[in-house]
Amino acid sequence: MQTQKKRLVIKAGQVVSFDGDISFDGLQVHSQSKKRVSRIVPTHWAISLAFYSIRATCRDNSKLAAWTRLWRCEWTVIIDGSKYPGFTCRSAAIEFEKDKIWRQNKLKLELDFEG
Repeated sequence: MQTQKKRLVIKAGQVVSFDGDISFDGLQVHSQSKKRVSRIVPTHWAISLAFYSIRATCRDNSKLAAWTRLWRCEWTVIIDGSKYPGFTCRSAAIEFEKDKIWRQNKLKLELDFEG
C-alpha cells in the first residue's frame, strides 16, 4: 500500500492545501475558499462526454460524482491547458497532478496586508 503525500502551506494564519489533504473538522474557520487549478478527466472522448455531462449536473460531493471517480478507464491530467494523458489508474493521475502543481509553485498564499 502506497502512502500519498500531504502538502500544505501555512503563513500568517492562512492555510493552503490540496482539497482533501487536511480536515478542519472541529476547528473554527473564519472563511474558506476553493480554487481549482487542474482537472482529471477520462481520455476517451465518449467517456469524457458522459463524465462532463454528469459532473455538470451534480455537486462534487454527490454520490454520482463519487461514482465517476471509480471508472476504470484512461485518465488525463489537465493543468493550465496542458494535457498529460496515459494514466490507467486515477490515483496515479492524482499523484502526478499534485507533484506537478507543487513543482510549479501553485500552492501559494496571496495575502492582503493593509498599512
